[in-house]
Amino acid sequence: MSKNQEAPLALAVGYHLRAQPLWDGRVGVEGFDLKATYFKNDGERHDQFLRGKFDAAEFSLALYLLLKSRGEPLEAIPVFPNRKFRHAYIFVREDSPLSDPRELKGKKVGIPSWLNTCGLWVRGILHDEYGVKNEDIHWKAMRSEVPLNPPSGTQIEVLSGNAKLPARLLSGELDAIIVPDFPEESGIRRLFPDSKRVEQESYRRTQIFPTSHAVVIRRSYLDKNPGVAPALFRAWCEARNLALEDDEDATFSNFAWVRQAWEEQRAVMGANPWRFGIKGNEKTLEAQIRYAGEQGLLARKIGIEDLYIKMDEN
Repeated sequence: MSKNQEAPLALAVGYHLRAQPLWDGRVGVEGFDLKATYFKNDGERHDQFLRGKFDAAEFSLALYLLLKSRGEPLEAIPVFPNRKFRHAYIFVREDSPLSDPRELKGKKVGIPSWLNTCGLWVRGILHDEYGVKNEDIHWKAMRSEVPLNPPSGTQIEVLSGNAKLPARLLSGELDAIIVPDFPEESGIRRLFPDSKRVEQESYRRTQIFPTSHAVVIRRSYLDKNPGVAPALFRAWCEARNLALEDDEDATFSNFAWVRQAWEEQRAVMGANPWRFGIKGNEKTLEAQIRYAGEQGLLARKIGIEDLYIKMDEN
């Protein structure tokens, strides 16, 4: 098929190495005229996709779970370009007496919203690994975003005013916050000072590498272009492989000890922790669905087969 016969494909992606080959032109989508646009702001990318400006997008996992369970016309390929361990994203004041997640029971904990994917994972981890239930914490959210039905006994207060979560933490309004990035303000520390060790031990026990984003395609586009799912999956795999090659090359990075970090990750997680496809990711995918159900994000019961178009592992 010649270039002018290829179907246009507008794709919104995050600003990271696994997506860069898609927007810098090194990787295309076979049979499609790809126009990939990166966004540093995840919320802006999600909003523009929902407003119809893109055919496919790297998209909030928690929001996709909610929308899919409501029957929204979206489909996802099993590509997971954003994954982070989440024990490290619980923050307290430097002078806080809190040192154990179990001590969060009865405390006021700030979150961006109940729908935030980072919070989804942290709440699941608190429950599974430390016995802290959703109803044990006084949740304080910056925004409600969408109507939710939180689990029985769970109370979520939407905060008033414009003060951000780190400022509220420092002022004493909150005892802890769960946010997807390390706060820039001084006077804040992680609840787990040795979070890397804690996360590595968790991974060894559970084999769960939390996912934050899915790659979602509008069903109307998929119906007109059924070949887009496997072609886009192959393109993401190729882009990820290029990123992994760059990681292996110590001269590519600005970090002095990047090779040691690469070797450490490989020893704990194997050669390809960024595995795409369903096979090999079952434990992570099952956990994310279970957490979403336990936290009231699902309008109906769903399974892995409802969320992702099946593709060969890669």
